[in-house]
Amino acid sequence: MLFFGKTADLFGRKVQLLGGMAFLSLVSLVISFSPNPMAVNVLCGFLGLGTAIIAPPSIGILISVYPEGRRRNKAMGALGSGNPLGSILGTVSSGVATKYFSWRASFVVISIFFFIMMIVSIWTVPMIRRAGNTRTLIRQFDYLGTALTITGMALVSSALT
Repeated sequence: MLFFGKTADLFGRKVQLLGGMAFLSLVSLVISFSPNPMAVNVLCGFLGLGTAIIAPPSIGILISVYPEGRRRNKAMGALGSGNPLGSILGTVSSGVATKYFSWRASFVVISIFFFIMMIVSIWTVPMIRRAGNTRTLIRQFDYLGTALTITGMALVSSALT
């Protein structure tokens, strides 16, 4: 998420948010056609990557759109309450799709949901101007530090399991 927070600052939050939702929609659809359990497991890892892509720009957009105060607090509270609500609604909709169709249908439902959210976001999410020149920001990006941080976190995670 640290990496994608920086890329959201570089390339624009709305662009990354829309790209992340398109990525989630596409990967979910691909999972529904997976030939074996190993492919499902690997592709579900990509779903985790997709959520890491959309989390930083969504929080950044909320913080930049709403000025400090009561309204921003309500917006952040709505974002925080969306996680458990999304978990509950996702579980119920996937359970219904699985019961009446198959496990593959639950991934189709997820794909359709993210596609609809992406289309709606095109018109509802404001475009926020970036500060600075993109070329300069790309040159100043700490590629080595990012690679070492990701590698270090992966090694710590694998050591804990």
